Amino acid sequence: MVFNSLIFVFCFLPVSVFLYWIVPGSFVKNVVLFVLSLLFYAWNEPFYLILLLLNIAWNYLSALELGQEEDEKKRKIVFWITIAVNLLLLGAFKYTNFLLGIFGIAAFDVSLPVGLSFFTFSAISYIADVYKGTSPAQKNPLDLGLYIAFFGKITSGPIAFYHDMENQLAYRPLSKELFFSGVCLFAKGLIKKVLLADQFALVFSALSANTSMLGAWIYAISYMLEIYFDFSGYSDMAIGIGRMFGFTMKPNFDHPYSAISVQDFWRRWHISLSSWFRDYVYIPLGGNRHDYVRNILIVWFLTGLWHGANWTFILWGLYYGGILLLEKFVLKPYLQTLPKIICHLYTLVLVLIGWVFFFSPGILEAFSTLGRMINVVHPMDSQVLFVLFGNLPLFILGVLFSGTLYDRVFHLFMDRSPKRASAIYTFLYVLFFVVCIAFMVGSTYQSFLYFAF
Repeated sequence: MVFNSLIFVFCFLPVSVFLYWIVPGSFVKNVVLFVLSLLFYAWNEPFYLILLLLNIAWNYLSALELGQEEDEKKRKIVFWITIAVNLLLLGAFKYTNFLLGIFGIAAFDVSLPVGLSFFTFSAISYIADVYKGTSPAQKNPLDLGLYIAFFGKITSGPIAFYHDMENQLAYRPLSKELFFSGVCLFAKGLIKKVLLADQFALVFSALSANTSMLGAWIYAISYMLEIYFDFSGYSDMAIGIGRMFGFTMKPNFDHPYSAISVQDFWRRWHISLSSWFRDYVYIPLGGNRHDYVRNILIVWFLTGLWHGANWTFILWGLYYGGILLLEKFVLKPYLQTLPKIICHLYTLVLVLIGWVFFFSPGILEAFSTLGRMINVVHPMDSQVLFVLFGNLPLFILGVLFSGTLYDRVFHLFMDRSPKRASAIYTFLYVLFFVVCIAFMVGSTYQSFLYFAF
């Protein structure tokens, strides 16, 4: 089941909210929410529900062992065995065929369980927090199961750290204000996904075979905007769903295309993943204290590998690792003195090149696209002009809403006239929500891109 489907919007979500709000007590609410989360996860792939339950049980029992064991050497052994089993489970499904392909062995026809990368990282966050003493081992298996399996985040995050959700698992005060802010955020995410991301996906598909220079640029830019509205839209919907059930999760995006350096971009893009690698890989490796270059390259190699079993993702990760090192040791003084518009353009171009590696099926295809982007011999053709002018309003909206314009206008109106602004924005949300439903009824929606990771 996906957030942008009619059955979720008109059946699963409202029934879940109704059941959750009418049952008494935190314990019963958690039981209801956990059962609903299991139903959500098993909707299309019931078999993988067993995998999820085994993951919860393994990490629950391992954390109890960590909490009870006093000998530090034994604790370390339990910790690393637990982490190894989590990673082996992830690797078995996600990287086996990649490794077999390296040695020329035929691949297995096994689908990747939805959300495996995300709930594995959630589980590792829990085990690491218990090992470090940041949080005690969870005695209630229901609470741990809800943390890992909550349907608002299991499929594509955000990766909520256990220590951030620990207290909320036991007690979450419900309020109308939090609930309605969640509804608005869910609607905002749905609008991003259906009316913007899915339309850029059509442009991206239409120009996949175009060989002109302008066609290659529009092709890459359309993906750049698609993945932002797709994933930030999903994150808005996930965080909004969490608020409907009393959870508060940190934002996962902060206008990344407004960044003025690549380092700044990664402070704003997929914040939960960047924070996870910082807290659970980069800092334990030594962080800035020693072997900084090695630590950066390891983290970005793993970041690329986490996204998928393909050389393009590994190259994409190392590409960013190299740029971050270059910014720190060479470009930093220039980025601090150049006009912001120059730094902004510099960042956008480098990020765009990164997306070419990210979306390409192979390294040769990536360099082929980059080659077309500088092919002055064939600057444009009738197809790309037709697609560009036919979708010009879409690109204008994409550029405007990927920046800070919407938020600045919203806060300006809210500061000047809160009641009038609330009425106008409520009307607009309802109007565009109806338009989204019309698109969904017409089967013109697509699955979220990050489901593949």
